[in-house]
Amino acid sequence: MPRSPLFHPFNRLLRQAHQKNLLNAAGSQRVISAWTRRRFIRRAALAFGGVVASQAVARLGVAQSSTSPTVAIIGGGLAGLNAAYQLQKAGIQATVYEARGRLGGRMYTQTDVLQAGQYLDFGGSFINSGHEDLLSLVEELGLELIDLAQTIEASPFPATGFYFGQASRTEAEIAESLRPLAQQIAADANLLDEDFEQYAPLLDQLSVADYLNQHQDKIPEPLIRALINSVIQSEYGVESSQSSALQLIFALPATEGDTVNVLSNVDEAYTVDGGSGQVIDRLSQKLSGQIQLRKCLTKVEAEQSGFQLTFADGDGVAADYVILTVPPAVLRNIDLAVELPSDFKRFIQAVDLGKNDKLFAQFDEKVWRQADGFVDQVWCDGPFAVGWEATTPMPHRTEGTLVFFYGGEQSEALQTESTRSQGEKALEVLEAFIPESRSAATQQFVRTHWFGEPYTQGAYANFKPGQLSEFAQFLYYEADDPEERQDVAFGGLVFAGELFSDEYYGYMNGAAQTGRLAADVILRQL
Repeated sequence: MPRSPLFHPFNRLLRQAHQKNLLNAAGSQRVISAWTRRRFIRRAALAFGGVVASQAVARLGVAQSSTSPTVAIIGGGLAGLNAAYQLQKAGIQATVYEARGRLGGRMYTQTDVLQAGQYLDFGGSFINSGHEDLLSLVEELGLELIDLAQTIEASPFPATGFYFGQASRTEAEIAESLRPLAQQIAADANLLDEDFEQYAPLLDQLSVADYLNQHQDKIPEPLIRALINSVIQSEYGVESSQSSALQLIFALPATEGDTVNVLSNVDEAYTVDGGSGQVIDRLSQKLSGQIQLRKCLTKVEAEQSGFQLTFADGDGVAADYVILTVPPAVLRNIDLAVELPSDFKRFIQAVDLGKNDKLFAQFDEKVWRQADGFVDQVWCDGPFAVGWEATTPMPHRTEGTLVFFYGGEQSEALQTESTRSQGEKALEVLEAFIPESRSAATQQFVRTHWFGEPYTQGAYANFKPGQLSEFAQFLYYEADDPEERQDVAFGGLVFAGELFSDEYYGYMNGAAQTGRLAADVILRQL
């Protein structure tokens, strides 16, 4: 399940605030480092990680003489399916074992739920222009992309609505109020360059809430804190007290002179025509005969050569190589009778997915598309973090659907009342700014419950304070130089999934990328 579209507007606001600071800055110090997740993970792994994962348990369980290796892939989400697909292209027929009765994991598209012919992405939906693995898959599988920006720009109405404190706010007003904090974030980003080993752990140990408390004097109005809390809830599925402050610093764009470099990986530019589930459907067709459903793994045991897998139905399977692609809470329920580094065991026990859910509301017409409304997204004080139009990829439809997106404690509260009751609460908030909302609503609602789903137990990865520094060595890092490359593998036991991506954790592309990299690990060992 990828992140919400809220991060791109926040990045844009921060960029505007930061650029104003640069234009008004005295002196010539105008270079601000681009502290992307990828750059931080690499520096942290080298500074604090010691031996990287791929070297930690040499040759564990590797079959030494198999000419036609048996590869078992646990998990039929995008990571597992892409790993199998990449191996298939290399001539190796892996078997994918999925505990559910369906494939896709957190990529799950449903049609005809609220309206005939309409599709809804219950899980992952948005693809950024820098998501090369997923974009390549879409093209290779013969699927079409919908350019959201093109659709939104064609409308004469505002793309985003900002409603805080019972008032409509402009983007320029919010960017101006964000300037003092943006300046502080820029200063702290530069500290990482000055002395990474000193400042990285200090900033990582702070939560976003701690960071905002420290710099309360740079928050001129409550709106800014409310906005950042919404960003953290939607982006990571937790409250700001449970998110590393580094995840806020990563939002700052790089600058040089008066130029701000827009990060290409935060534009949420595309969706798949027909829904992201189309990717899963096409991959499953490519892997016909290689997939087994309703196979819940309970144990992995290392043998002298390879592994023995045990499933809940009593079946046992021998494999030369195993790729585990399940989320951390699910992984903790599997008996790993395998020698693993203690730090990696702690990583699996400590890191979790955040809690995010969607509530879809159906309308007879798109009443929010007006001069005082929005075409794409809405930010406001409410029981949800952000809302957006789910029918933007379907501009020909006169009726519309809004997604109300909940994160952290909001997501927990969403499940405490009926779907209808929660839908009414969301409409009440919207009605204050779009008076026609209630009359246009059909009173049809549907919601997700990802953290209550036993084979997921959450939305996407979040790193709590201190975890990025502590566990950086257990995320994939791509590099042409083998000495720089970082894999998440222990001999023949390989891990994949968005959680293990350095730059794309939380995105569908992280699943696609790590699936490919897991396949590469095995191919290099043959």
